Amino acid sequence: MSRFQVRGVFWRQFARWAVLNVPPWIEPAILAFWSLFFLLWGPGRRGVMRNLALILPRSTALANLFRCYRVVWNFACSLDDTTRFRERLLMPSWELAGREHLEALRDGGGAILLTAHMGSYDLGAHLFAEVSGRRIVMVRAPEVDPQTREFEEARLPDAVETQFNTDGSELALDLLHAVRDGAIVAIQGDRMAGEIAGVPATLFGVPVEIPAGPFALAMAARVPIYPIFVIRRGRWRYRLRAEAPFEVVRSRDRDADLAAAAARWAATLEQVIRDDWQQWFAFEEIVRCSR
Repeated sequence: MSRFQVRGVFWRQFARWAVLNVPPWIEPAILAFWSLFFLLWGPGRRGVMRNLALILPRSTALANLFRCYRVVWNFACSLDDTTRFRERLLMPSWELAGREHLEALRDGGGAILLTAHMGSYDLGAHLFAEVSGRRIVMVRAPEVDPQTREFEEARLPDAVETQFNTDGSELALDLLHAVRDGAIVAIQGDRMAGEIAGVPATLFGVPVEIPAGPFALAMAARVPIYPIFVIRRGRWRYRLRAEAPFEVVRSRDRDADLAAAAARWAATLEQVIRDDWQQWFAFEEIVRCSR
């Protein structure tokens, strides 16, 4: 893969250089300009616009073109904030919505934080580690490009343990032990990535598959799932939005239990995305599946 392609290492290196060398006051103008390159990124642009057509069914194609720019701009700003944190250890300001939903985490037991590709995953996990004082295990998909993967892995936050879903069976066992030992496992559950098991659900009226791993882990470890989302609210300002936790019921019909949990999660995810569609960094079209 070329280092200048969308997932190439050049753009991560450029973001690092900019954070270390460009005056902060000029960053908003630079990010606004570079976000215009979404016009040249056909697959990503079309993916976002088709998703927006499902999220906002009464919108027009022209309106969604401008909305697509907002999505890309928010993504660029979140990437810049993440890079600034990694390189300069500058943490944005935060607010917490739904604090009451996180009270049970004070008991010290294991739990699963289920989130989506919104805001900054790294910043959210690091903040949770600082605030809770708990062991946080962050699960993420490895970068496709080897050079980008090496660049990113060298700059992961030290306060958070990171696991990559490259070996499903081995990772599942490690996560099960971690949760049973009282760790909090953070997983993104809004899209399929790579060769992972899926469970059927419905998102914006479309039959889809979402990752089955978080629900299977919660079922095996008998721990609750806490839906939590990282929402960018302005320059260096974020909100952690916590929704009501739920448990995966165990019965003789495992598939039905997983499907019920996935439906609960999908309903929460859909509402959050409708509220903050400009924050959902899903650059691939929602994949429909047959039931």
